[in-house]
Amino acid sequence: MGIIVFSGWGFPAHRHVVDVAIAWLPPSIQPFYKSHRNWLIDHALDADIRKHSVPEEGIRHYLDVDAYLEPNQPCSAVFPMEWEDALARFGLDTLNAHGIGPWHAYRTYRKLVFAHIERDSALVLRHSIDLAHYLADLHVPLHTTANYNGQFTNQRGIHALWETQIPEAFQDGFALQPRKNQLKCAYIDDVKHHIWERTLESYAESHSVFECEFQVRDGWGTEPIDAYIQRGRTRQLMRTPEFVNAYHQALNGQVEQQMVKSIQSVSACWYSAWIDAGQPPLPSPPIPNKPIWKKTLDWLLQ
Repeated sequence: MGIIVFSGWGFPAHRHVVDVAIAWLPPSIQPFYKSHRNWLIDHALDADIRKHSVPEEGIRHYLDVDAYLEPNQPCSAVFPMEWEDALARFGLDTLNAHGIGPWHAYRTYRKLVFAHIERDSALVLRHSIDLAHYLADLHVPLHTTANYNGQFTNQRGIHALWETQIPEAFQDGFALQPRKNQLKCAYIDDVKHHIWERTLESYAESHSVFECEFQVRDGWGTEPIDAYIQRGRTRQLMRTPEFVNAYHQALNGQVEQQMVKSIQSVSACWYSAWIDAGQPPLPSPPIPNKPIWKKTLDWLLQ
């Protein structure tokens, strides 16, 4: 697969995942993350930006699950697999060729735990945002298959269609925020298992990603499915808005469901890292300076 240039969820959606993940946090750690909300959102894309300068960064965002499977072989016959076992069985070159997403996500989780133990707020934020990016990417089904852009099935462009065009068109209507009085995220006692479970669930979803696109194509008629779409200062050849809408309907909420799962995974792993570190004290959010008129009003009301 090589170093990919695709960004799981697209740029706006990555920021949205981080923003909503903060809302899912329990009161014990939410104030810390909420006080750094702007920084976290601003840096939600750092892992993607590093692909341009760090050669080994690209392989951290995906895993070609099907590259390791024989025909009709279940995922459970191969994965999950410890990194040392994978190295011994497949070798580093093969692993790098097909992505190391789940392994690297867990490494980043362990770094986050250690940052909490060291009470290093800067590193807590850095590893938190990187972990959020890797986890979100692993919830994108196309980040779990060698056919990541439909290049093997004559469906090129499906990557941006699923992870960027649909969220940009419909995410404002997605039910992502926790409902009133809804239970916030819970502690995960085996984060490594959780990461692998979500990765393999994403791979299972990848089959319908391709099948639904074929179904929409088959009933599309003679109208073009691609058009040049204006995006900022550039025009890109992408699926037409009409095709995006039809594909979204065919997926029956799959994109929304995967986004919800990624948000919940991010918040739960942030919380679990703090628990695993022994629940160290977190810096209190700074008290904002009140304008003079507000100080005067408070004094008069006292």
